[in-house]
Amino acid sequence: MDDRKKQEELASILTPDAKARHRGRLGLAIPWERLPWWVIITIIFAILIFFSIVNNHYYRDAFYFVFDFPWNQDVVQNIQDKKIGEDGLWTYRVSKPMKPGTYYFRVEYFDKEKVLLGEDGPWYFTIPKDAEARKLDPMPAPLGSEDAPVVLDTSTPAFTGQAPAGTSNVILIDDFHNKPLRILQRIWNARGVMMTIKVTIISFLLGLVLGLIFGIMRVADGSPDLRPGLWKRLAFGIPIFLLLMYAVPAWRTPWYKAAGIFLAVQAIFALLPAMPYTLSTLYVEIVRGVPMLVIILYMGFAVTPALRNATDGTIDLRGLPAAVIGLAFGYGAYMAEVFRAGIQSIPKGQIEAALSLGMTYSQTMRLVILPQAIRLILPPLGNDLIAMLKDTSLISVIALPEMLQSGRLWISRNFRAFEGFNTIMILYLIMTLFLSMMVRVVERRSKLPSK
Repeated sequence: MDDRKKQEELASILTPDAKARHRGRLGLAIPWERLPWWVIITIIFAILIFFSIVNNHYYRDAFYFVFDFPWNQDVVQNIQDKKIGEDGLWTYRVSKPMKPGTYYFRVEYFDKEKVLLGEDGPWYFTIPKDAEARKLDPMPAPLGSEDAPVVLDTSTPAFTGQAPAGTSNVILIDDFHNKPLRILQRIWNARGVMMTIKVTIISFLLGLVLGLIFGIMRVADGSPDLRPGLWKRLAFGIPIFLLLMYAVPAWRTPWYKAAGIFLAVQAIFALLPAMPYTLSTLYVEIVRGVPMLVIILYMGFAVTPALRNATDGTIDLRGLPAAVIGLAFGYGAYMAEVFRAGIQSIPKGQIEAALSLGMTYSQTMRLVILPQAIRLILPPLGNDLIAMLKDTSLISVIALPEMLQSGRLWISRNFRAFEGFNTIMILYLIMTLFLSMMVRVVERRSKLPSK
């Protein structure tokens, strides 16, 4: 009797009730009916991708190349069989001077089927700060030790070794697994995914600053009274005009050129109270009317060379700075409109109440208006972040090795466009879905409790 009672109690625990079956379908704990349709499609898509990658080594190769993985070592050179002697002897000399520091090099030998045949090394050596690019004899392995690396008298060392029979590729590797500073430097300078993430984060933060500044300027009075303080502003414009004439002698003659510059300076100072709204409106309307690709191309091939030539190379924005400034400048216009809408959504009575309490305009914005506006504009700012992540693919036109450019390089080497572009698409999809979930979490946490 007791055994039967225990079985009934155990059965009641193990058998799902009707409510559990309704909630989880067939008694499962996952509430499938509550999941959005896109989550189910994403799960199915992820399963198909997983099996495709497992069964096709080209996906793995493309993923490693685009993701620039691993981060604790770098391939210095891939010496192919054409440069390997008949007796297996190989030699490689570093072409560009190496930076000062301590290095650990090793070699891996592979056959035509990419099977590891053996390893060689190590080379432990140090490049001093005063080392010059000298051609010294190639160094065989082993060289030095981890505790006592050999100090070289050159910044372009040469290496040599004996490859085993059947070697098709000699891979010379710079290994820095136990050097945290070099690992962090490697991650920062990585191509592919890390380049995309780095450009997205820096550009978004800079775009936020531009959007906030021009968004506040957009809510300024567009037609203020210009009479108060007019003579003071005009008087202040005179020394500015004299300073311009002193700095640029070519503007002094003929007289009508100097007169035109004087009138232009006075007009700017006369209209100064209306400048915030005017400048912000010009910025937003012009930048939003130009495609992002054109802005990046203009920044990379027009502004950057002009600044470099004008400053004799002092200001050089080639590469990452041009990409970051171009994206931030373009998206700053869209974020300015987001901030403007958020600020104008707050009732004007709050601004009037804060001013009546003795707060300045800047204090009112910083302490009263912006905290409420930011809570409202988080969703559109999250959308801008996701859009900026996808638009980082445009910086490939100025030869930056982000995800798309890295994938195209891999495709040009392997002639496998299907696997290459699929890998790029998958990585972008994973990153955008992750950002979408993060934006949803931020929105949910910042939402005010309903009444």
